[in-house]
Amino acid sequence: MSYEQFLTSKTVITKQATMPDGTVSDVHFVKCAHLDFERWRAAENSGNPAEVERGKQIFISKCLVDAEGKRVLDDAKSLQLTAEGVAILFPLALEASGIVKRPDAGNDSGEEASDTSSDTSP
Repeated sequence: MSYEQFLTSKTVITKQATMPDGTVSDVHFVKCAHLDFERWRAAENSGNPAEVERGKQIFISKCLVDAEGKRVLDDAKSLQLTAEGVAILFPLALEASGIVKRPDAGNDSGEEASDTSSDTSP
């Protein structure tokens, strides 16, 4: 068994995103480190809306890369992300990092949608 699958890597993960102009385009990510995930979670639990949103911007900046795997945004540049950009990119960054499998488009916190279905038959 190889434990490499549990480590960050330079492997580029391509997701499709609907851009603000309505076009569909490929966006590229790498899996985030656990520390980056925990920093976002701390921001999410801070109770401060500005800190929550800043946490999302930083998380995106750690994961978003070009097709060759080079980071697109540093932490400072991530301040320029718009609300629309965060709404589009954040769920994809979580999914690319393996944190959620199928983000709920209406759930901008990034938490995985709860499954209320039952496997038991009547």
